[in-house]
Amino acid sequence: MQVGCGFRVKEVKGQEYVYFWRYEVRGGRSRQVYVYMGPRRAAETSHRLALATEAYFAAASDDLRRALRRQRDSIAALRA
Repeated sequence: MQVGCGFRVKEVKGQEYVYFWRYEVRGGRSRQVYVYMGPRRAAETSHRLALATEAYFAAASDDLRRALRRQRDSIAALRA
């Protein structure tokens, strides 16, 4: 599992656009996935980017808690 996300501004034909990136597991491998958020200077773009970031970290927190629980269970099984 690779945890991480961020954003990148890409220029296309003289215009700047924002893309949110995150890591996803696809086919058993970690891949960086980009999602278009909108034009750089649009207010709605920063709002969408903030929501995507919040959602990513909420999901990652849940995944990490589940992984921790599995590890604790495995460690407890060593003593049984």
